[in-house]
Amino acid sequence: MRRLWERLWKDLRDFKTAIFALVLYNVLARSLFHAFCPQLILTGFPCAGCGMTRAVFYILTGQFSRGMNLNPAAPLWILFLFWFFFNRYARGVYSKSTPLWLGVVCVVTLAVYGCRMLYCFPGDPPMVYYKNNMMRKFLGQS
Repeated sequence: MRRLWERLWKDLRDFKTAIFALVLYNVLARSLFHAFCPQLILTGFPCAGCGMTRAVFYILTGQFSRGMNLNPAAPLWILFLFWFFFNRYARGVYSKSTPLWLGVVCVVTLAVYGCRMLYCFPGDPPMVYYKNNMMRKFLGQS
């Protein structure tokens, strides 16, 4: 257990600048645009990951159908992240197949996104158009 925490703290120290930048972006984006997703802020269209955090939360708290409605790719991300963190922190190994599995999960997520854009957009959140986007303001549309 001690080695697990040592590995975790080492990664947190190594990535402290990126973590700080992400937290700063989160605070600024949410206070200025009331949204986090850069694609949503810029174009008004949801991205492949929109609703993912809430979907993962709902699935992990037993609200599977609610989570699947937000983002059907969430179970794959949960499985991948559990596998990755188990290998990285509990076992202390880096699997050479990690990039392959990450690629598979990303491709499936993009395929799910394409289907959702075709059949669910615009619809229930998170598959909605964000009217307060920067492109619309830049083009002078109200």
